[in-house]
Amino acid sequence: MRILYLGDVHGNFNLVNQYIKLYGIKNAHIIQVGDFGVGFKTVEKEKRELAAYHNLLVKNNVIVWAIRGNHDYKPHFDNDPFGFTNIKLVKDYTVLNLEGKNILCIGGAVSVDRKMRYTKHQNIGRFDVKTGAETWWPDEGFEFDNDKLKDLRDINIIVTHTAPDYCIPDNSYGFGPFVDGLIKFDPDLKLDLLEERRNMTLAFQTVKEHNDITLHLYGHFHRSDSIRMYGTEHRVLNVGELWEERETPENLPGM
Repeated sequence: MRILYLGDVHGNFNLVNQYIKLYGIKNAHIIQVGDFGVGFKTVEKEKRELAAYHNLLVKNNVIVWAIRGNHDYKPHFDNDPFGFTNIKLVKDYTVLNLEGKNILCIGGAVSVDRKMRYTKHQNIGRFDVKTGAETWWPDEGFEFDNDKLKDLRDINIIVTHTAPDYCIPDNSYGFGPFVDGLIKFDPDLKLDLLEERRNMTLAFQTVKEHNDITLHLYGHFHRSDSIRMYGTEHRVLNVGELWEERETPENLPGM
């Protein structure tokens, strides 16, 4: 089976089916790099929405593996509530063994728009009050867990939502006008963003000490680019971008 990678979809679940029909995709794994977009509605409603696309996945033998983004509800990834055979929500630090590849999946990221998504209780510092109307959750970020990384062996590929600090984009000298504007209203945001990317760098250093990581895929930053650093190709996928690692250009299916 082929292994494809898909950028943020933000609840546009139909995009997967559109690609399957457009490119005739069969017998494939699609690893979605976070911001799948689950948790904003009731489980029952989201299950009905996903079920509408599940039949084509089964028919074409396509399995979607979604990791956790900052626009996803973490408990759903800790314990998948949907139960589909061909749509899988992947728990952080899961290693997928697919087609002879060991793929480490680590989700989570800090939302730059988090204050805009606070409930009225969160706005006054009451994060313990659950109303069922949350669109931002305090446990959204990447959690560095050295104990889950230090003994990993034979890892080939890493999929994350955010990225180490040496990857694109380089935020050493600022975040750009949009994020800098949000930082004015969220004084802790700058430090949280920088710390998270430093922690992701530590995670990579820990894994790479005992593993030859050839490829890293991530999303979150809404752009398409790549850089090769320390023997690893780091590739950021744009929103809705479908990408496949290929040895020769002839393998390109038009994506």
